[in-house]
Amino acid sequence: MSISNTSSDAAHGDLESLLLPRVARGLLDAFVAAADPTPLAVVGTAGSGKSRVLRHLFTALRAAGASPVALTHLADLPSRQGSVIVVDDAHLLDDATLSALTERLRAGTATVILSTRPDPESATLRALVDDIERHQPPALLGHVSMADVAAHLDGEATEAARACIARLLEATGGLAWLTAEALMLHGEALCDGRCDHDEIAQSLYDLVSHRIDSLDPSLRLAVEALCLDESSALDVSAGPACAAGYDAGLLQRGGRTVPLVRDAVRARLTADRLLELYSARLVRDAASVQALLGGATDARVASALLADGDRELPRDPAKAAELFEAADRAGASPRSLALRRARAAWALGDVDAAGSFVDRLLAGDDAPGDEALDMAAAVWATRGDMDLGARVYAGGMPTTPESRAKWLIAAAGAGHADPADAPAPAATRTIPTAHGVSLELLSRGLRATLDTDDHHGLQDLVRASEMYTASGSDAPLPELPAVIAALVALHLGEAAVAQRVLDAAVAGHQGGAWAAPRLLLWRAWVAMQREHHAEAEKALRAATSGRTLAVRDRLIADAVELALVRRNGQPSELAPVWQRAQDSLLRVQVDLFTLIPLGEFAVAAARVGEFGAVRSQLAQAERILSGLGQPALWATSLQWSGLHASILLGSPEELTVHARALRSAAERSPLAARLARAGRVWTDVLTGAVDADAIEEAAEGLAACGFAWDGARLASHGASKSTDRRVIARLLACARQLHPRERVEAPAAAVADTGPIPLPPRAAESTGVLSDREREVAALVLQGKTYAEIGETIFISPRTAEHHIARIRRRLGATSRSDLMARLRMALDDDAHGADPPSEPPVEARRPARVLASVKPL
Repeated sequence: MSISNTSSDAAHGDLESLLLPRVARGLLDAFVAAADPTPLAVVGTAGSGKSRVLRHLFTALRAAGASPVALTHLADLPSRQGSVIVVDDAHLLDDATLSALTERLRAGTATVILSTRPDPESATLRALVDDIERHQPPALLGHVSMADVAAHLDGEATEAARACIARLLEATGGLAWLTAEALMLHGEALCDGRCDHDEIAQSLYDLVSHRIDSLDPSLRLAVEALCLDESSALDVSAGPACAAGYDAGLLQRGGRTVPLVRDAVRARLTADRLLELYSARLVRDAASVQALLGGATDARVASALLADGDRELPRDPAKAAELFEAADRAGASPRSLALRRARAAWALGDVDAAGSFVDRLLAGDDAPGDEALDMAAAVWATRGDMDLGARVYAGGMPTTPESRAKWLIAAAGAGHADPADAPAPAATRTIPTAHGVSLELLSRGLRATLDTDDHHGLQDLVRASEMYTASGSDAPLPELPAVIAALVALHLGEAAVAQRVLDAAVAGHQGGAWAAPRLLLWRAWVAMQREHHAEAEKALRAATSGRTLAVRDRLIADAVELALVRRNGQPSELAPVWQRAQDSLLRVQVDLFTLIPLGEFAVAAARVGEFGAVRSQLAQAERILSGLGQPALWATSLQWSGLHASILLGSPEELTVHARALRSAAERSPLAARLARAGRVWTDVLTGAVDADAIEEAAEGLAACGFAWDGARLASHGASKSTDRRVIARLLACARQLHPRERVEAPAAAVADTGPIPLPPRAAESTGVLSDREREVAALVLQGKTYAEIGETIFISPRTAEHHIARIRRRLGATSRSDLMARLRMALDDDAHGADPPSEPPVEARRPARVLASVKPL
């Protein structure tokens, strides 16, 4: 103990030179001035001056004739009544001694004055301190403020002096012992603003290091770790170490580090010590490791960083990328890093970075492994060039079944020959895994779709998608199993199956983060094709918001937008959307898996009169299909889009080519057979032959295989060509049934907050309010449409449109056309349920009769 019962050294009891908080100093002065001693607890961290304070109190008590006793162990406990017992470092006493002190204090037979570290572990000591604090507050030491330092210096602090003190306190974190040492090195005079604080800090490094070295090894390791990676203080398990470091006078409360202590730790750090700390998971921040190495390299540290990056890659690609970068700076070999960094970049959606890293690996003299080939091929596919992806595999000759399955995806996508005949190593026995089985099923299913047009391939592909999702793999590949399965379902006319496959893949996070936008975009396409346009727009927003799409994904997004505008927007809205979408078409080489979006681009281009912009891509699509032997399953949808584009272009020659291609494929494809029948009916309608039964059957057949919009257009166009009112009404009703106009629904959150939203009164309930159909007609009148155009847009006859406008005029009390237009604007502006966006009118109905008449029947 630092207090002796026989000591009379008054110099050690002087508090004038001791840096103390002002509150504590006032409390101690009041204690000394009191006539009778009262119990007191002095609480402070190591180096805060607890022992010196107790020596001062001990000396003062002796001077007052109180005969205090310095207690070091239980045998020193005096038995006489009214004893004054002084205990230094009470946290070092055993519970028996502490219990005896507690009993004497509670019995009133002794006055206890003690010092202790904050938050002692002993429950007995905590109880004793609580009893003492009932007599008066504790004297808390260890942390000083600007006011404390200024009072200690006993002078009027100038502005420069206060700035100097602030800098010292910032460096020392307000730790009393460290601030006192800094002030001693600084000198007694107040600063004039020209002193070298950096020199003062460096002079204290040895003192800080000495104190750290005196710690218990485990605590020393923890304090060093906190100084190197302060974020580790947030770890739940770091609590005891943070408290112990604070008690030792080296950390602030909560484990916050002190700048001067932190710098001292970093200045003395060796590579061996850094490796020890990192290997013990006490330093986990890659940026800290990089900074601590200071440009030096160490193979052991690099290896540890690589191992951690591998562990983090599946759950936190961003952190893995930081660890790999730190390993690079620590001296890891470029070859061991390239593929790892490519994987991290891929998982983060940075396709160009992934390509850059894998290119470094492929440029080396050593043969690339299958994983490198998979990454390179996937990068090229995502960049919109499936052909280059296939050539990567052809040049590298993958050996594993999984990589050869991915090679098949790229080869089929580019229209290359099946790589099944390429040299392969002898098969080895393997234990089935979800990932391996999924790719085996995918290969079998994809080959089946290229050879036949039945559902056997689809069954394998659906199972492949399910297995791939179950595997949890986020490895790169040219196309996702769910997308391939959904595309085959669409090509077979099974749009509902496509939706279920994509929904399951999205819910199961197939492919990981990089795959999410692509799955959502195809979900948007399928929803649009199934006439769920609000759902399509929602999926489109989810896929595109807050991220930059890869060019191949951008192509799908633009196709969805074109399709939505073409089906639900105004004719004038399509041209600007087309202008924006052209860019993605120019940046992508079409492949087998983008034929459906290409078909939408072709129809939209014909619609806006820029069909020349898609001719080269259509020619490329034809080369792909020819290279695969013209598989009817994959070619049918594009031929159908070509037929529509031909109608819009008024080109009977091209229309005949596509129609005959559909008829030829009908022998092998049920979908092609149905589309061929619909195409024949359509060309009949173009020449003026209207068979209501045939049109209705063809329209409903189109809807049954996922082409409801086309069926609605066929029925509407048939109605426009008929003069029989009953046929017109029948076909228009069919069109409305196949392409219902979706109503805008209130968001669920709004309904939950406000309750059901009341509907406005119907027309029969209130004069001046328009019915739903009248609102649609009114909106089209304001757009300047004629009776015929209104009828084409909302599938009613021109005469019915005329009757609606007459009723609207009477209902609103309009006296002239200009008065009607003004009242319509007011009515629609005031109406909480405005008109739904009108559909695209059937442009083919407005083609010159001489052009349509030249179409040859099939």
